[in-house]
Order: sequence, then C-alpha cells, then structure tokens
Amino acid sequence: MIQRIQTLHLLVATILLVAVNFFPLATFDVEGGIYRMSSFGIDAFGTEAYTGTQWLCYLLPLLSGVAALVSFLNIFGYKNRIAQMRKCIYAILLVIVYYMVYGAQTWLVFTVTQTMPLPSLSAQMPLIAVVFLFLAGRAIKRDEDLVRSTERLR
Repeated sequence: MIQRIQTLHLLVATILLVAVNFFPLATFDVEGGIYRMSSFGIDAFGTEAYTGTQWLCYLLPLLSGVAALVSFLNIFGYKNRIAQMRKCIYAILLVIVYYMVYGAQTWLVFTVTQTMPLPSLSAQMPLIAVVFLFLAGRAIKRDEDLVRSTERLR
C-alpha cells in the first residue's frame, strides 16, 4: 500500500542507498595532490595514480545496490508483514557490511598514503538509510500488532 508511512521510509532509504554511488566518499590530501575515493575506485588529482589496492571499492556499489533493491522490493511486500520486517533487517545488515568494506578500503588507502581521510557528507547517506529502514521496521511492527489485536477481538 502506497499510503502507509513505512512506504515513504523505504523509498527514502532506497533513494539514499542509490545516491551514495554518485558522490565521492572520502578525500585523501597527500603532499602532491588529492586522492578521491568513490564507489567506483580511487581517482588521483594532481599527483601520480594510486597504486594500492582498490578492489574493495568495487564491492561498495554492489552492496548498496543490493540493499537498495531489497528495500525497494520490500515496498511491494505489504501483504506479508513478517517477511517485510525481515527484509528490513537484511537491508540493515547489508549496510553494516557496506561500512565494514568502506572502513577496510579506507584503511588500505591510509596505509599507502599515510594521511587521514576526510570523509564527505555522502559517506553518511547509508547511515541515514539505516535510520529510515529502522523506522520502517517499527512501523511495520506496529501494523502487525494492530492486525493481531483486531484478530483477537473476533
């Protein structure tokens, strides 16, 4: 049902999880230029190309894309509220794995450049999506409790 509040929460979470792939996640200011880490690799501006490991960056759009797909398809599963709550938890777990991969890639770049990263605002988008997924799960739980209470009255 489109008019439920959890639909809006799931839609906002989906938009945030898709949008994170189009912005830089962190910036490393090295002495000759800047390394900018995004979901699609590490770009060098004004310095030599980044020679360290960056294969973990390629997992980031996969994880955020799967979490966005789960939360978007969850909108249409309104008839099975228990499965809908589980899918919210699965999407939250995918975002936690996203942050673990993000932290590992940031650490790998830190070991090569020896400079602390400057995380951008877009690095917090999945965290905001987790809040919306949690709110959607609570609203779904509230609906399930309401349906169960009306069934007891019959």
